[in-house]
Amino acid sequence: MRNMKKYIYLFIMLVCIMSSCTRPEDGLVIPPSINANLTRFRVYQNQNIYFDAIIDQEAHTVSLTIPEGIDKTTIRPEIIVSEGAVVTPASGAMQDFTNPVEYTVVSPNGETTNVYTVTVNY
Repeated sequence: MRNMKKYIYLFIMLVCIMSSCTRPEDGLVIPPSINANLTRFRVYQNQNIYFDAIIDQEAHTVSLTIPEGIDKTTIRPEIIVSEGAVVTPASGAMQDFTNPVEYTVVSPNGETTNVYTVTVNY
């Protein structure tokens, strides 16, 4: 009988422990991010040579200096933005950077929009 009480006690403790434990993801809904930042703007000259722009997050400006051999009218920049955000024009879309070009970044929740002005110089 004494062993039976011991097993009942252990069983009750196990049930109590199991019922008090919940997985953190149960019922947890992570809201979409409000971040809408352009985090990298890169232009490749070839597979191994690339040029990264300087991004000013406060002024929402992007400044890129490239060698004179690259045609500013046919640049396909690689753009990275905040996780889940969308950028327009899209990364890899050919652009003419003879004049500054505006890029719009919209947060995943659609509440934040940042417009970056990109200038490319030799």
